[in-house]
Formats: sequence, structure tokens, C-alpha cells
Amino acid sequence: MPAERITVTREGARARIVVDGVEIPLDAIGRHSVTVDIDPDEVPSVHLTLIGARVDVLNTLKEGATDGSAE
Repeated sequence: MPAERITVTREGARARIVVDGVEIPLDAIGRHSVTVDIDPDEVPSVHLTLIGARVDVLNTLKEGATDGSAE
């Protein structure tokens, strides 16, 4: 489901990003890592790189599930 509202505010070489009223911490956004694509024929999108001292990737799918369900 797409976000209702994404606001990108450029602050020099950094950017402040708020998604549905929740601000992404400034220290988590990599310097020069925000790309905003605006094409009148496409849905607007924001691509960014997040950085963290620790990154956890959790897989909630069960082995063998091919339909995206985690039954």
C-alpha cells in the first residue's frame, strides 16, 4: 500500500523526509542518497539509502511459500 503523503524537504546536502507524519531520523539518511523521481506519466516516488549501526533483515515467509502468504 502506498503512503498517503511523503514530504521531502531539502536542507543543503541533506534531506528531511516525513512519511505519513512520521519523520525518518536525519542520521539514518545517507548523505546524497535521496532521489526524487517526478514523471507526469508515472506515480511519484522517492528512493533513498538508509544507514544504521545495525541492520536486521527478518524473513517472515515459511519455506516453500510461493504465494506471499506466511501460513
